[in-house]
Amino acid sequence: MKKSIVIILVSLLVAGSAAAFIIPGESACEAAETGQLNIPVKQLHSAPDENSTVVYDIPITVELLEVGADGNWHKVKISYAIGPFSYTYVGWTYIPVAKILAEREAKELAALLEEPQ
Repeated sequence: MKKSIVIILVSLLVAGSAAAFIIPGESACEAAETGQLNIPVKQLHSAPDENSTVVYDIPITVELLEVGADGNWHKVKISYAIGPFSYTYVGWTYIPVAKILAEREAKELAALLEEPQ
C-alpha cells in the first residue's frame, strides 16, 4: 500500500516540476538555477489552472526539492504520519518533463514550418 501511495504522489509532481519551469518570477528562476527548490504539492486541480476546482487536498507532504541537470530527474521528499508513527522518504524519481516539453516544442516548430505562406 505504501508503494501505491508513493507512486501516485510522485506522479503528481509532474505538475509541480513543470510549474518550476513555467511559472514566471525571480524566485522560481533563481531556485531552478541554484538547484535549491522546495515546492510543495498539496492540491489536485480539475484543470491546469490555479483558478480551477480543487478535486483533492493531499493529506501528506510532497515536496520537489531539486531538479536534475537534464530536467528529467527530480529529488522528492514524501512525508506522512499514521497515528504516532511518521514516515519520510527522500529520493530521486524519473519524470520526463524536459523531454515532453522539448517534443512539444519540436512539434509546434514543425507545424509552423509546414504552414504555407
